[in-house]
Amino acid sequence: MSRWRPVLGLALLSFVTAACAARVGGIPTAVAPSSPSFPNPDRIQAEDALGDLTMWNPCSVVDPDALPESWTGTVDVPVAFEFCALAVTTDEGIKADVDVGYLYRSTDDLSDYDKRPGGLTVVPQASDSVDCTRDIVFADGIALAVRSYPDDPDDAAKMCAISDEVVEHVIDAVVGGEAESLSLPKNSLGQIDPCELVTEDVTTAVAGITKGTEPENRVSRHGCWWDSPTDGTLNIQFEIGHLPDGDSGKTSQGRYTTVTRYEDDETSSLCAVDGEHVKFAYGSETGLMERVAIYLYLKPGQVEAACVAALQIADKLWPKLPPL
Repeated sequence: MSRWRPVLGLALLSFVTAACAARVGGIPTAVAPSSPSFPNPDRIQAEDALGDLTMWNPCSVVDPDALPESWTGTVDVPVAFEFCALAVTTDEGIKADVDVGYLYRSTDDLSDYDKRPGGLTVVPQASDSVDCTRDIVFADGIALAVRSYPDDPDDAAKMCAISDEVVEHVIDAVVGGEAESLSLPKNSLGQIDPCELVTEDVTTAVAGITKGTEPENRVSRHGCWWDSPTDGTLNIQFEIGHLPDGDSGKTSQGRYTTVTRYEDDETSSLCAVDGEHVKFAYGSETGLMERVAIYLYLKPGQVEAACVAALQIADKLWPKLPPL
């Protein structure tokens, strides 16, 4: 997992508050009705198209086979809580990771943009990084983000063209009624809000996050953020994937737990701690499980301190989770 993926959460936080065997080709999804029925087909709302937003599978609207024939697309894990990870290589050989999901409530003035099928609106988001984001905004103001990151930072100028291409196919899938809901296993994390599960005795392990710091959650309620304007940012997120893989790993309180230290960038140090949860069945896919991820950002040069604090958080959080 590249450093870019956790950083995506930081970027989306600003919107709210202002590995595996490769699988190439189509993703198994529910059979879409030939003529999807929406209460108001000219003004489709998020729940009309996606169902219960806490139960929506973002990968159900991502189909690598819909990309241009000269491109290749790969989705390693065809089921997700928060976002679907699509790896793309264009006909020019440009490689990008594209994340589709991360529902949040948009504050953009939609009158500035043309309406798309179903009354959806595509809103470009400004970025001071190498990524490029397009938001697909439903009639009720809920936004679905499509964000592209380059494998090579020198390819940053190509990311918006990739996001634009993916957006078209996601809109087609949404308006075509292809979205599907998750089928959760016993003791799943899927209907637990981490903002409610994680208490102050857990978050205050991070310097600068004091008692009374209010968290920011996602519309889908699978991730939660606590932010200190001076010291650090904590993100706790529920995920679906394979057995966690990191720099090191061991069983902690009955859960296999890994630690990953990322290379510093100009703004932060980042340490991730991932813990296994229950197995997750999806079609013919094997080896999938739910996971709990702790991403802790501190100032540059503090990755070891971030890992110490993240492991302290894991020690307090693991006993609060449903049993394996």
